[in-house]
Amino acid sequence: MKLIPIILVSAFVVIAVALTAHFTIKMAEFQAQRVLNDNIQSHLIAIRETKKAQIEDYFKRLSNQIQLYAHLRDIKEAMRGFKETFPQFQHEAAAPLASDTSTVPQLLDKYRDALINYYNNDFAQEYNTLNVSPAPDLKPILNQLNENSVALQYHYIAAHPNPLGTQAELLAASDASSYTRLHRIYHNPIKQLKKAAEAEDILLVDSDTGMIVYSTNKGLDFATSLIEGAYAKTGLGQVFRQANAREEVALVDFSPYLPAYNNQRAFIGTAIFEGAQKIGVLIFQLAIDPINNIMTYRKTWRFEESGLTGETYIVAADGTMRNDSRLLVEDKEDYLLAIEQAELSKDVISSIALKDTSVGLQFVDNHGTKSALAGMREFALYVDYHDEFVFSAYAPLDVPGLQWAVFSTLQENEALVPLEELILKVTSGAMQIVGIVLLVGLVGLVLALPSKRTVVAGIKSSMGTEMLIHQASVPKTYTVEQIVEHLNKLR
Repeated sequence: MKLIPIILVSAFVVIAVALTAHFTIKMAEFQAQRVLNDNIQSHLIAIRETKKAQIEDYFKRLSNQIQLYAHLRDIKEAMRGFKETFPQFQHEAAAPLASDTSTVPQLLDKYRDALINYYNNDFAQEYNTLNVSPAPDLKPILNQLNENSVALQYHYIAAHPNPLGTQAELLAASDASSYTRLHRIYHNPIKQLKKAAEAEDILLVDSDTGMIVYSTNKGLDFATSLIEGAYAKTGLGQVFRQANAREEVALVDFSPYLPAYNNQRAFIGTAIFEGAQKIGVLIFQLAIDPINNIMTYRKTWRFEESGLTGETYIVAADGTMRNDSRLLVEDKEDYLLAIEQAELSKDVISSIALKDTSVGLQFVDNHGTKSALAGMREFALYVDYHDEFVFSAYAPLDVPGLQWAVFSTLQENEALVPLEELILKVTSGAMQIVGIVLLVGLVGLVLALPSKRTVVAGIKSSMGTEMLIHQASVPKTYTVEQIVEHLNKLR
């Protein structure tokens, strides 16, 4: 009869151990998840703050640099000289070639024909290789050029002897104008300043007429008016008006820019003063490369910092990215498939595939974007632009003239790997403990069960010598029940 309590006690012990193991696993999971969440949050916030500081420092450096350049003697002299000689270029350049004024229109026709060929062939062909849509009709742009601008673009763009895109290498045109003599003096020094500033182009603009009197790269915007010309309503025209209207640095966000084959360009500018007189505006044209290098670690992500899926990126007020997506850089095919599944428009996907960049093209529309652009600094979990759940730390950027937000993200499935590994170890350990307890309990139960020998010994003790007298007559093969029955008969 003692067997049933032993079994019940053993069962209760086993159940208690199993429940303890279960709740231990759950508590360990809860605590580990909280610690891991805190670690992920701290890690992503630290990266976010680092990138935030780097981008803000980059624009502060640019602001300081352009103000310093505007005070350089070479820049002031170049601005004043180009401002004075620019309007005279057409007549001075044509003078040795024209025996009388009647030949000037013929020269202009020659210049214009050469420019038409350049616009419609050289430029348009390059544009078409870099864009999904064909080049727009450039004739209206060319028609807005006055005669002086036609002459300047002919000598410094169409008649350039080197291949397309190398106009910055031309020290000076072959004419004998005052403008070209100045160009020969100041072009290389300004090119060095451009390189130091990591600018795509440096432009000098007449503050009175809005004419671009100098450009390092000599794009289609060279010698055009930013007041009423073809590019007056672009970011370049906008930054000119802002910088020309106040004594501060003006900055305009990235957007497609036709002279740069509709690639993304931003502009920063400041006024140039000679004494108390404003004589012009100095403008840097900015490409995305320096920002991309900061945000993408020069496209080489360190595993110990970013893992396999971590990335940092910037989103602007228009909802598009301002640096390349990590997935695009590392696995373009998977990236294009992901954004297709996210239902990005076919034209945008085609442009990303052709241009090999997500800058200004990849829309990022989620809870984090709205909050960050509204000025919030938060840590959250949500579905990101490539349709994956990510942990994200985001904050607005403090750059005057720009409404940007910076994001530091890590995909949830990678972030939770340490938690899953820990839970697996805890579960394995708990199951081992349960198994050992069960084994010990089973052994104890077996030992606690009465054996044949124990029963016989008990009977001997209770029956005394009478049992010993009749022991020999009890067959050894009898069962316990038979032995008890036999003894009862002897009484």
